[in-house]
Parts: sequence; C-alpha cells; structure tokens
Amino acid sequence: MAMLASVFALCLVLAGCGGDAAKNYVGDWKLTGMEENGEATSAEDLKLMEDMGLAITLSVKEDKSFSLNVMGEEMSGTWEAKSASEATFTVEGQSVPATLANGVLTLEQDGTKMMFEKGTVSTSGSSGAASSGTDTATGTAGTGTDAGTATGTATGTDAGTTSTDTGEETVTPIGQTIADDDICSIEVVDKKADWAGDPGYTLKITNKSDKSVTAIAQYGTFSVDGKMVDPALVETIQPGKYAECFMWFSDNDVASLDQLVNVEGVIEVYDDDTYDTLGEYPFAF
Repeated sequence: MAMLASVFALCLVLAGCGGDAAKNYVGDWKLTGMEENGEATSAEDLKLMEDMGLAITLSVKEDKSFSLNVMGEEMSGTWEAKSASEATFTVEGQSVPATLANGVLTLEQDGTKMMFEKGTVSTSGSSGAASSGTDTATGTAGTGTDAGTATGTATGTDAGTTSTDTGEETVTPIGQTIADDDICSIEVVDKKADWAGDPGYTLKITNKSDKSVTAIAQYGTFSVDGKMVDPALVETIQPGKYAECFMWFSDNDVASLDQLVNVEGVIEVYDDDTYDTLGEYPFAF
C-alpha cells in the first residue's frame, strides 16, 4: 500500500499557452509506468492493477480542463501547455510540472513519477471481449446477421459491436456472513459466473463506520485450490450504506465455476481519506 499511498499523494496535488503545442496533450491517457524514489513498478504489476480495476487514467480536454481517475476516485483541474514538451497541471492552486517526449506524458512530484501514454483501459471482464468492426461471435443457438449489437449464444456476423456471452451459469446460494464488527459487515451471498463467464462471489458489504471506506481483495493473499490467483474487487461504500458487488476471477486463471473451490484470501477495508487499513477479514470457501 505504500506505493499506492504515494501515488494518491501525488494525485491529490494535481488539480494555457495554446496553439498547436496544446494539441499534443489533448486526449485520453492511461498509466504505463510509475516510479517512487527511483524504484520502478513493473509492467506486470501495472497490468495486474488494471485487471483488478485499479487503473489510473487521465483525460485532457481542449478547454484546458482535465480529469484524473485513480482507481475509481476522480478529481479535476486545469492545465496549461508551455511548449510542445512542457506543461503544468493544477488543482486548487497547487501545480505539478509535466513533460511530453516520445509520446510519453510524465508527471513528477516529490520523488514520485507517473508516465502516461495515449489510450484507454479495457473494461473489466475482458474475457467476454467486445470488438468494433466486423466480428464473428460463436455460440450454440444458431446463425444470424446483425447490424447492431449481438449478445447471447448466437453465431453471426456483426457490422457493429459484437460480444461473446456464454450466459450466466448456475447460481449457488451461500448466505454466509464472514465479517461483522464496528467497521463493516460482509456477507457472501452466492457463487456464480458473470455474463463474461468469469466465476466469482456476490458480496453484500455494509459500512457501519462514520467514514467512507473501500473494500478490496488484498493483493497476494488469494488462492484457488492451491493456486495463487488475484480476484478483482474494488468497492467504495459511504457511511451507513451498503453495496452489492461481484468479486470475480478471470477465466484465464479459473476456467469454470466448477473449478472455483478451496478459495482462501483476505478482504481488506481501508479509510478512503487516509488509506489506513481499518480491517482485514479472512475469506475461505
């Protein structure tokens, strides 16, 4: 969490010379590199963060505003291009210098550096991938041609956007509470596969504290039938509220619902303001 805390610290201080130079900055950017005091985060770790829904993205607009989305938390501010290679991003009067070279936009503050490249983050559950253009969806129900959006268990040629949906597998009710204290309660509602075929668990998480909290699947703690596998779970819950969410495992790691057995790990709940861990709750099914 130390690296993530440093990233959030940098993001919190983020909040022009126009012409053609400014056009170089406009667009959607995704985090592709990160360093803290000279120590780089590996590409594998960044990809894992993205797969777990912990992506960091930057949207720079022509009207000199920008928005930075950090793992679901969004902040906005203004920016100014000083030249084709230098700019400043500002939030609430605090500014961070930026450089642009070889297609990489770099923001640096207090020893923490974030590098972005143009692009967008793929949506969660990409195993049920969607693609643009002419695509072929394979299933079992039949064959057809669709000029709109094709979903379900059909085989056909789509001139628009096509997604493969294997349908939701059998839902196994569980209804077991694994946490209940002054911070939160966590109920495991059921086990099932989502629309993309990714198996996982439906959770009902109630925030019993007086502060906003976020629940995550603690990195490096989960295993499925002895194999280390990290599920995707990031859910923010306001004080006195509850959320129903789906903690899912990529079907690249867990091929089917039947293979989701002997699952062990830890669900961590932390304070949204300080990022301090408030509770760690064992998960074992």
